[in-house]
Amino acid sequence: MALRDATEWETRKGKIDVLLKEAGWDPNDRTKVVQEVDTKQSDFKARRYKTFNETRGTPGQHAYADYLLLDSNGEPLTVVEAKKTSKDPILGQKQAEDYVDDIKKQTGKDLFIFLSNGFEIWFWNRPNENPRMVKGFHSRDALGRILFQNRSKKDFVDVPIRKEIIDRPPNIESVKRVLEGIDAGRRKFLVVQATGTGKTRVAMALIDVLLRANRAQKILFLADRKALRDQAYSDGFKVFFPTESKSKVFSGSLDKNSRLFASTIQTFMDCYQEFSVGDFDLIISDECHRSIYNKWKDVFTYFDAVEVGLTATPADIIDRDTFRFFDCEDNTPTTLYEYDDAVEDGCLVPYKVYKTQTHFQIAGVKPGDVPNEVMKELMEKGVEPEDVNFDGSDIEKKVVVIGTNEAIVKEFMDNCIMDSTGTLPAKSIFFAITKRHAKRIWEAFEKLYPEYRGKLARIIVSEDQRAQEILKEFKTESWPRVAISVDMLDTGVDIPEASNLVFAKPVFSKIRFWQMLGRGTRNDATCKHKEWLPNGRKEEFLVFDCWNVFDWFNMHPEGREAKPSEAVPAKIFLLRLQQLSQFEKKGDKKNVELVKAKLFADISALPKDSIAVREKLKDLELALSPKLWTRVGIDP
Repeated sequence: MALRDATEWETRKGKIDVLLKEAGWDPNDRTKVVQEVDTKQSDFKARRYKTFNETRGTPGQHAYADYLLLDSNGEPLTVVEAKKTSKDPILGQKQAEDYVDDIKKQTGKDLFIFLSNGFEIWFWNRPNENPRMVKGFHSRDALGRILFQNRSKKDFVDVPIRKEIIDRPPNIESVKRVLEGIDAGRRKFLVVQATGTGKTRVAMALIDVLLRANRAQKILFLADRKALRDQAYSDGFKVFFPTESKSKVFSGSLDKNSRLFASTIQTFMDCYQEFSVGDFDLIISDECHRSIYNKWKDVFTYFDAVEVGLTATPADIIDRDTFRFFDCEDNTPTTLYEYDDAVEDGCLVPYKVYKTQTHFQIAGVKPGDVPNEVMKELMEKGVEPEDVNFDGSDIEKKVVVIGTNEAIVKEFMDNCIMDSTGTLPAKSIFFAITKRHAKRIWEAFEKLYPEYRGKLARIIVSEDQRAQEILKEFKTESWPRVAISVDMLDTGVDIPEASNLVFAKPVFSKIRFWQMLGRGTRNDATCKHKEWLPNGRKEEFLVFDCWNVFDWFNMHPEGREAKPSEAVPAKIFLLRLQQLSQFEKKGDKKNVELVKAKLFADISALPKDSIAVREKLKDLELALSPKLWTRVGIDP
């Protein structure tokens, strides 16, 4: 029998039982689950649960809940109402309400409700929230945590925002907007703030209010870079929540008993399914533009949590998928505080641009010189040009010319913002194309300025085992004054005193451009080492444009957008569909059956435990039905 025609009993045994077991609810363990419990005849206060087999045919009223999930004391916690796969699980909503009301008449307590047909699962924290679709059943611990929050939560008006965490009006407004949304029943928020305006502190202030209001107990902070993860953990969790249990998530190391977690998305992708879907109350993701959601969507859709996205990407270049993911109407984020506003408020400093006159630029090397094979790779993978390895490319060959880099370095030293002595560069970052290019720039500094005895400039790349140590020296010590990096310093690094940025590589993505520009935007108040600044103050920063990057974005204000890539298996599948259509038109039955077999094999080979696949299981079951394949065509 096809799954869409399965009876309710078959749905329960074949699907819902499996999903319950995944969440720690063994249907055969009566200390956790009672099946077909009679809500009219059971004594719920005494925890004497009578089932269908015990009360069938006896006098009186009867009503049978498919599953009753019990807490650790054996008391009623949740009712699960099952429907067969062909029915919408929401049809069981009133039925489940009646069961829960029967139990409440005896215990005086509200119960949670799950509705499922084996494909969809709906969770209802009644009467506190609306029903919502989830990716699985919550564990006993997760439900216990939500129950605690239901009973002990405080009004946000009674939990003031801590001024020692944030005190700027725009940041306070951001937190208030999110809190108002939570009170209104919203669960997704997008906070857009220019780099340097305090996104991480906004996140910490929000976490603090939710913890003190008993609205959240387990919190996950996700970032796309280790530097952002470490910043949230060290400058956020450890400073503002010293008594809370906390942990970084590393590959092969997971402490599920912590309350605060910090992880990179890349690491968390490998372990997220070790958690129940309800194991987090709040998930904050730092830098959440489309590339993250293309690659890591399963992580964000798996958990049933309030989700807050933080990004410094200007609102006009945030893609629609991100707005859609965070339920932003009319492509409008929850809060918006952009660079120009922050400069006007004095929160950030403005920049000036110095257009260099280097040899390779005069000779005609422009952003359009990306090698054809590299551009092909970009189009196929949907990645940013900055993420492509330029080692050995024509661009690298042009920019690693010794004379070229010596010209860049000399022009920089002649025109850069100097420190308070007027003799040394203020803290500066060079953005190089490749490690080889970075080395050439470093060699130019060593050759042209030997008087600094190797202290002036250092290369900082992620491949160097001592990269973090060198970065710390650059941030906290007087030397080195110049950091040369390929990609490690493009985003997620906070160096308030940085006063010179050198774009020694092409930048085609406006998102990446603003991230890189953000390395210099911090204002004077954030700077601890005034002696590294001109006249002891930071009033602006200087950008050396070696590639006409600013002209590029004036000509193409949207930049070159990365397109979502189509996976190779998907291309093959579509090609086979085209073949099938052609063979059917020709009446070639032999090849029709051959291609059908390949298509069936492709569908059958899909990983059923993938969240993305699980969402479409009903469609996959239909696709494996022979009747569907009698006439096949492809939409034009």
